[in-house]
Amino acid sequence: MELTESIVNQASELFLKRGLKAVSMDDIAKAVGISKRTLYENFNSKDELLSDCINHMETSHKAHMMDISKKAKDVIDVLIAVLKETAHNLDNISPLFLQDLNLYHFRVANDLFTKHRDEQIEGMKQMIIKGKKEGLFIKDIDETLVSEILANTQRGSMGIISSGKHTYEKIFRHTVLCFIRGIATERGRQRIDEEYVNIDVA
Repeated sequence: MELTESIVNQASELFLKRGLKAVSMDDIAKAVGISKRTLYENFNSKDELLSDCINHMETSHKAHMMDISKKAKDVIDVLIAVLKETAHNLDNISPLFLQDLNLYHFRVANDLFTKHRDEQIEGMKQMIIKGKKEGLFIKDIDETLVSEILANTQRGSMGIISSGKHTYEKIFRHTVLCFIRGIATERGRQRIDEEYVNIDVA
């Protein structure tokens, strides 16, 4: 494993467990087993390291989602699996990570959101188009508009999670009920019930 990869892996683990503010560059250097000077020779700042960590997590997540897509029988299968996976991942992240990201590293968060937003919208758009062909989504909905709404809803949900008022699992359940069901045909709703019967919005 290359040094930069080791640094990113160790930093990601610390950030997700303890939050961003509580983890110093000294902490990361000690975890990797290198000097602080060596750390700064590879990353100029904590923001630069954080950006690489988030990109690494996003790349790993996308690769996993591609595997899910290959095994899925239809779009409903994919969407439910993706939402479940995301809920599971985020519920295992310290709320401090998201709080600190918004409070102390907003530029990094905003830059990354902007970078990945178009890709996220395009991916959702293609799933909706596929779902229409499969007879699972309503044919006359505007897939571009719906995808943009979902992307912005997900962005907003980060603030809800960081507030500590609701878990992502609860947000996920509401998303299934309100969003996916909202664009689904009767056949699509039946598929949702097959895959995710116990939608508890309490």
